[in-house]
Amino acid sequence: MTTVAEAVQLITAQAKSFGKEKISIDEAYNRVLAQPIIADRDYPPFNRATMDGYAVQAADFLEKGMNSLQVLENLFAGGVATQQVTSGTCIKIMTGAPVPQGADAVIRVEDTRQEGKTVYFTTTASRAGQNIAKQGEDARKNDILIPQNQWIDATVMGGMAVTGYAEVLVEKLPKVAIISTGNEVVQVGQEVQSHQIRDSNTYAIRSFFRHYQIQSPVTILAPDSKTALTEAIQSVLDTNILVLSGGVSKGDADYVPEVLQALGVQQIFHRIQIKPGAPLWFGTLPNGGAVFGLPGNPVSVQVACRLFIEPYLRTCFGTRLREPMLLPFLSQKPKKAKFDEYFPCKIVTEGAISGLVSLRNNSSGDIGATLGSDGIALHPHDTEMLIKDTPVQFFFW
Repeated sequence: MTTVAEAVQLITAQAKSFGKEKISIDEAYNRVLAQPIIADRDYPPFNRATMDGYAVQAADFLEKGMNSLQVLENLFAGGVATQQVTSGTCIKIMTGAPVPQGADAVIRVEDTRQEGKTVYFTTTASRAGQNIAKQGEDARKNDILIPQNQWIDATVMGGMAVTGYAEVLVEKLPKVAIISTGNEVVQVGQEVQSHQIRDSNTYAIRSFFRHYQIQSPVTILAPDSKTALTEAIQSVLDTNILVLSGGVSKGDADYVPEVLQALGVQQIFHRIQIKPGAPLWFGTLPNGGAVFGLPGNPVSVQVACRLFIEPYLRTCFGTRLREPMLLPFLSQKPKKAKFDEYFPCKIVTEGAISGLVSLRNNSSGDIGATLGSDGIALHPHDTEMLIKDTPVQFFFW
């Protein structure tokens, strides 16, 4: 059987870009940059006052011992001084305004007292460059301000806007299809019999993809029938990512692997050394797209999305994988399986220490096992007991 690490390696080896597209900056949040953001000019583009105060010549204080100056004019952000600062004069300046010619320091308004056109200074501390952001100190024209393959968060949005990118090249999003299988599964909103369950997996998987701005995947509910399953899969063979839940284990009605093979889907591996989710199936569509066959239990689906589908997506987008954190385990947990075991945890603080506590988890079919969790932790296959303060790998959802 394939190990978790081997499975991730095999999955990411199949990853490739879905293409690139240019979109408006208004649509770019949480997409992935497919181009670097280049500074279109120096930043700041001029020597800029960083304080409300007075633009002066530092030498008037350092060398000439002056404690009062004549105010030539008031200068606001967005304006330009009409006069030049000379010895014995100053210009009252607001934060963000260009420092006038002749001035080489700004003394903050809190250290002054103005009477008419004369300002008196209550400090003698002045040096060239004081309270001035110098032109180009943040970035020079043609510098790479933001490298490509970055997630566009609020900070990147601001960087694109300030450099004038009304449109930006981003990684295309994949076409995704989700097929939930099982005679016992009914759609949410329909009447459910005592022997049936509602289709939660479609919503969990769809919500996972929405985190990556993939908003409207095709969703199909298919019974345990080779004919129905074949028709469902045939209808979505042109997708980039196909995710099936259920039908991949060893039961008499687990037809997914057989049907996939009959439709020309190439198997990369089937079954991995993990709990929950050992029956995981992975392969490639005739068009090169990826197929993930997940076990039907809800915890298995959520774990598989985080550990296997996410690395595939992020590799396709050219971004780094999210590495686990190492946090102390604040209770005890005996080994339940011979494989690597991933279990839901919550981060709590005990005294000055933040660490993990496991949540109730009856089985991979426990509908409430992941509720209230912050992520999943790893109980390695070769560790019989997790004892208090044991460092464990933790994966945020």
